Amino acid sequence: MNIRTRISIGFAIFATASSLAMMAAPKAVAGEYSGDPYTLGTCPVSGEKLGADAVTTVLTGMSDKSLDGTQVKFCCNKCMASFKSEPSKYVPKMNEAIAKAAPAYPLKTCIVMSGDQLDADATTFVWQNRVYKFCCPKCVSKFQKDPAKYCASYEKQVSAAQKPTYKATTCPISGKPLGDGAVDVVVSGHLVRTCCPGCVDAVKADPKSAIAKVEGSPAAQPAPAVPADPKK
Repeated sequence: MNIRTRISIGFAIFATASSLAMMAAPKAVAGEYSGDPYTLGTCPVSGEKLGADAVTTVLTGMSDKSLDGTQVKFCCNKCMASFKSEPSKYVPKMNEAIAKAAPAYPLKTCIVMSGDQLDADATTFVWQNRVYKFCCPKCVSKFQKDPAKYCASYEKQVSAAQKPTYKATTCPISGKPLGDGAVDVVVSGHLVRTCCPGCVDAVKADPKSAIAKVEGSPAAQPAPAVPADPKK
């Protein structure tokens, strides 16, 4: 089964189970996105390259409530209006592009069937710009019944998997040392640790820069060894 087929299965489940998702989707707050940010460099309606003047919105009040909370960027207001009036025309292609451009999946097991290993036949599914992989299509349906539960589980598992090898010792936003009160945020498949809750919004506003700073951080150096006493 190739990736296009697996993604198509996910989209088909998305369409047939949308009524369940409408009931379970968390309420979106204007200006705050759920899941991951929109990372494509083109408008999902016109296909034109996005510039600094791109129209950025977080979907709210959509007929398909599962889309509420999703951040999308457009080349113009006209395209945004077209997308909102007929999302089913644009969402499948947008999600397919997001899945293809996504980095390596950060987990090795299914977040629904805990412990089930993901293999080459794993089902790829995009929810609020975030790519998930499941051991089977049935798990996608279970995810849609309670997305908040499984999104939280995903973030917890990514954090647990990446924290042991996390290199940065300072906040990528403030530059302050990370202490006991460090706040963890998972974005675009990466764990980013901040010094305080106030820096989380800055990470979510520009995750690419934050991730680059984290990945470019040198590994923490161990404390120097105490020199041996020459008298002993």
